[in-house]
Amino acid sequence: MKDLPEPSRVENAGEQQDRLLEFQKVYDIPARYREHPRFAEMINDPAHQGDHPRKVLCEAMSALEAEMSGKVKGPVTRGDTSYIDFYDGDGYPFDVKTPPSPKPGDKWPFNAYKVADTILEQLAKTHPNKFTKKEEPVAVLLDTTFMTNHDLVELRRELRRQTKEDRSVLKRVFEVNVKLDPPQKKEKYSSFSKAALLQKRIER
Repeated sequence: MKDLPEPSRVENAGEQQDRLLEFQKVYDIPARYREHPRFAEMINDPAHQGDHPRKVLCEAMSALEAEMSGKVKGPVTRGDTSYIDFYDGDGYPFDVKTPPSPKPGDKWPFNAYKVADTILEQLAKTHPNKFTKKEEPVAVLLDTTFMTNHDLVELRRELRRQTKEDRSVLKRVFEVNVKLDPPQKKEKYSSFSKAALLQKRIER
């Protein structure tokens, strides 16, 4: 098994839970990621056959930010099956989790138990390394951009509670925050033609 680097932890969650629904189309993505030379590759998810739903766009931002910030080894590449989201530079398989906290006014509570369960379910899986083809335990990239600090603390506590007999599995959880543009400075596209041009460039 390829040794992973020490897992990264964010100092604070992103507290951007009210912005998750902004990212519906390619041109909604901050230029930091949208103009990355491997962005088009990172949104080419085999499970969606050329479509770019919000989940895929957010996964691409998470993986590219993890690489650019040194959280995982680059270059990251998109998963080549529907069972894995991306590989790090050593071909190690990663799954991305982006749990949101409730927005102000939402009636549903954050369920730390359920989120922890989905993370641990992925950590229990294996997937072939991209290069060696040997089975590796899957790692999880936890994007905390759309979580509150309170919910992140609760999730960490729940993960520790559920792994009290073997917390070594948590060494395969890597945390990251995506860098979003300030809402008032978000790039605007004034016409359909600009959006169509950008989409054409992505699809090359």
